[in-house]
Amino acid sequence: MEPDGWAVAGLDTNFYAITGPHVVNGTLLGRPADVRFTPVSYRWAYGDGTSATRSTPGGTWAALGIAEFEPTPTSHVYERVGDYTITLSIVFAAEYRFNGGSWRPVVGTLTVPANDLHIRVGTAKTVLVEHDCLANPGGPGC
Repeated sequence: MEPDGWAVAGLDTNFYAITGPHVVNGTLLGRPADVRFTPVSYRWAYGDGTSATRSTPGGTWAALGIAEFEPTPTSHVYERVGDYTITLSIVFAAEYRFNGGSWRPVVGTLTVPANDLHIRVGTAKTVLVEHDCLANPGGPGC
């Protein structure tokens, strides 16, 4: 998540999952068999009574090419200060292949919990400075 471990009430907090397709290899009846698990959705519970299901894992603000605290497809805005636990469940679709054949879908999905995040949401105060961040990128708060 961004920022790492904390958030500002009223501003976007960026959550993202680091995951992707995963293949498990094995042997069945003396021949190679593979099962591929592909994430298809991400179920976020933000700890404040709200939740969201997304089809994207999201990404860092830098990877998305946007400024910090800007909204992302996976961001969330906390309205109140406090400590929160965020949970994520990743829903995977599965496919299998036997002896190097073509991939065949498995009916249904598999939901796997990810690690919980524990964050503190606080407030921020702005200060008046001589220049804005465009004129002085090294200034306070830039």
